[in-house]
Amino acid sequence: MELNNTSATLLPAALAGFVGADDTADALTHSYVYGRRNILSLYNSPGSYGVGKLLRSLAQSHFWDGLHAGTSVDPEAFSQNISKYGGPKFTAAFSGTSLEGTGDVANILTTYCKDLPIDAVAEGRVTTPFAVTVAELYHTPSSEEHPTLKANAPFLPILASVGASAACAAIGDWHCFSMIVLGMLCNAATSSALRSGDLTFTRPNTTPGAPAGDGFLEDGNEIVVLQGSESAVGSITRGRFSLRFPNEKALGRLATCATMSTLQCLAQLFVVPQGTLFGQLLFVLSLGVAWLYSSWMSSAGKKTKAKVVVNDLLKAPRMQRYSLGTRSSMAVFLMQVLKPANVEEQLAALIPNKTRVWTTWRQIVARRLRDEKPMFDATVRPTGTEGFTTEESTLLRTLLGDAQAAVNVYGAASARM
Repeated sequence: MELNNTSATLLPAALAGFVGADDTADALTHSYVYGRRNILSLYNSPGSYGVGKLLRSLAQSHFWDGLHAGTSVDPEAFSQNISKYGGPKFTAAFSGTSLEGTGDVANILTTYCKDLPIDAVAEGRVTTPFAVTVAELYHTPSSEEHPTLKANAPFLPILASVGASAACAAIGDWHCFSMIVLGMLCNAATSSALRSGDLTFTRPNTTPGAPAGDGFLEDGNEIVVLQGSESAVGSITRGRFSLRFPNEKALGRLATCATMSTLQCLAQLFVVPQGTLFGQLLFVLSLGVAWLYSSWMSSAGKKTKAKVVVNDLLKAPRMQRYSLGTRSSMAVFLMQVLKPANVEEQLAALIPNKTRVWTTWRQIVARRLRDEKPMFDATVRPTGTEGFTTEESTLLRTLLGDAQAAVNVYGAASARM
């Protein structure tokens, strides 16, 4: 089969607009939303149909952003990271505030903490392990900041697309040539539209005289303790990112790019099969290089967001991560770190079991944690448990052993600090 045979068709080439949208969108987000790349993405990329849908979602995610000029949208809408349940739950240790859902900043921090190494492991039994990260927030971000990161220029996919289009022109395959150039122009227009937005971090101002904002984020078996001022903690629990455009016209460019990406996909579906086999191979080559580049950039996207939050906004707070084998030991460890006044009430919120064993355990823990060096000797029968059955007494001793394991790991951690 000759490479310039126009009757040969590569089906993947025609359908390239329907795959790879997530990686392409993540790469654009990394480069032009959280990063401020100067060179546009002038290369042919896959997933144009999905990118068009995401651009439309981004344009429709605008919200009221106080008295600031311009129009703000949620940058997470472009990468389909908006959760209907919000971010992790937050519980304040002193004010009693409980937020069932936080936001993208808390999500980013919690995800970052999951990759931190464990500094200490509590001894004792293991049922459902919990990881507790203690973050000491020394720095408070301003009520409004504009973080930016530098991103490398996409020279490799640009050269691949330029080379592929030049080769198509050299063999006279104007069908594939026009589709590669169309993809380059649409992708460049999208990157230009995204770059016209200004990534903005905002947090609400706190009330003067507010108590310390210490509390913890809870995301399944991942707990993140936040220690710092109300403003510092509030920047995580109630802070948010927005992509702020100067006016509605600038925002309208996103909708225009969405339409262009959709039309690009349809054009490629009908025009690419009319090209030569060699031209279609060149078209696929340009997409393959772009896909590899986007996949690499997408994998770096999480680190980019974490760097914006942890390094730029919070100025690299000190973090220590601990592993505890049970929920009861995790709860006791939290009470030691946070030292709330209503220990028994907070324990009941963490472990709402209402049996007399659990009620007695919470009372014992709350009472003994007031001591400078609390001890939970499981071999000594606590007062008030004379009427317990053998099974109840065994369970109470087991739970007291969990409490002692938490005390031990907290003591070792305090000694290192």
